[in-house]
Amino acid sequence: MQFLALVPYLLILAGSGLSYVGMLPAMFGWSVSALGVLSGLGMAATIIFAGSTDLWWAAGIAVLPSVVAIPMVINDLRYPRINDVATNVDTPPEFVTAFRAAPNRGRDMSFPVKNGPMIRKSYPNIRPLTLDELPERAFERIATLAKNQPNWVITRFDVDAFTLEGEAATSCFRFIDDFIIQVSNHKGKAQINMRSKSRDGLVDAGENAKRIETFFEQLSNPDVGAPHDGDRKTR
Repeated sequence: MQFLALVPYLLILAGSGLSYVGMLPAMFGWSVSALGVLSGLGMAATIIFAGSTDLWWAAGIAVLPSVVAIPMVINDLRYPRINDVATNVDTPPEFVTAFRAAPNRGRDMSFPVKNGPMIRKSYPNIRPLTLDELPERAFERIATLAKNQPNWVITRFDVDAFTLEGEAATSCFRFIDDFIIQVSNHKGKAQINMRSKSRDGLVDAGENAKRIETFFEQLSNPDVGAPHDGDRKTR
């Protein structure tokens, strides 16, 4: 019986590890890990209700993953129930190359209108970024900065449209999110809009908004991504 206390850990490691290396789809790996957490709770409850006081230590070991996971879930619940975030919710950038990815074929990639009010309320900092520089220079810096982002892969680089698309993998389970960055001329300055959309699930625990906010914070520094930084790796 005491050896069963290791089952939750084995499931969690299998789910997260195999999805990270690409041997399991991210959502399936997440489900396996969630099953591991639930199995620990079930085992602990069984031991306690059975009155096996000599195995309470095993119950403590089995329930430990839930002690870590439950606060994380509670924290995630404070984010809005959306998985598609854009800086311009009225006319968000539209994906082009993202449609070619196998998981997106036949999928509705249009921006949900209902997300607009939730983004404005929950993410007031997610809005277009205006830089006091020419769009050409801004797009050059964006390209350099994007290429050096950890876990980002560029799938479209359109110099004429000042548009860049790519895929970003989350650090855990390797969930893939599609993103697009677009630069336009706004009264002689560069205005940048960005959109980030999850491929899996109906919620994102704020991941897409964090990606946009972090990238814009980096881009706001005029020295970041400048030509003399082009060869520097930040990974």
